[in-house]
Amino acid sequence: MDHAPIVYDISSYKEETNHWGQDPSAYLLRYYTKYYFLAKGAKGIDPTGAVDSSKDHISEQTIIDQQTGLEILRGDQFVYQSPNKLCITGLAPTHPLIAQRDRFEVLSLHFDPKIYSTLPQPTAIPANSKKQSPPSCHAETVILKIEARDRHWDKSSSDNIACLPQVASELAESEQSQNTTHSTSKPAQKKSPRVSVDPSRVIFVIRGALSGHVMELNERLLVRDPASNTSPTITDRTIIDTMLDKALTHGFIAVIRPKIDKTEIALKDLYSLEEYEHL
Repeated sequence: MDHAPIVYDISSYKEETNHWGQDPSAYLLRYYTKYYFLAKGAKGIDPTGAVDSSKDHISEQTIIDQQTGLEILRGDQFVYQSPNKLCITGLAPTHPLIAQRDRFEVLSLHFDPKIYSTLPQPTAIPANSKKQSPPSCHAETVILKIEARDRHWDKSSSDNIACLPQVASELAESEQSQNTTHSTSKPAQKKSPRVSVDPSRVIFVIRGALSGHVMELNERLLVRDPASNTSPTITDRTIIDTMLDKALTHGFIAVIRPKIDKTEIALKDLYSLEEYEHL
């Protein structure tokens, strides 16, 4: 009995593999379970370029970074989990720094000093040294701050100019509040300024996205000083371009191990690929 020949449709395979030559590690993505951590808790920006508060996962709240005085923005992150349960996180394709390269110019990267200093250097550990536990994290733990210039900010805007005189007084008030103490009461709490010191620059934060331990920061994005274990401010364009151009592979931010065995609890703040595509 004759059978009809089997015809294989390899179009989807060709589409999936057409960029493997440029990025040899891209084939590994097929083995990961893909999740996404949505921008929330600070202003988010949709892929069209506007600050979007219409989606329920984005807040209109303005948050100012205490260290730089700049406004904090957030974008979506990917979290890819490998078969051994380890997760990598980085900038999702919809993140403003990826989707709007013409709008935002990344100026510098700064990893959290505590996480940076706690993780061991990528060298052999002496036999008699005591191993240090990896730093813990939760969904909102800040791992990395990315400073960027917003090219769309209109310096001639009367609204932007009107807010600038208020900045200096609010920051001065914040510092005075921090340094003021009373003999009969607790030190005054530091008051957060409500406006940015420079509206043309913003801070994007990369969070832990899940409950667990930070096992590794991407060494391709680090500049280590052998004489110091403090987190440096990174401005190297090659490093920044690696993070942006190869965000899903060589440009990932960190490796995180879920804290508990039940993945659905550790990853409770994440959306599946199917859920993310329907938002």
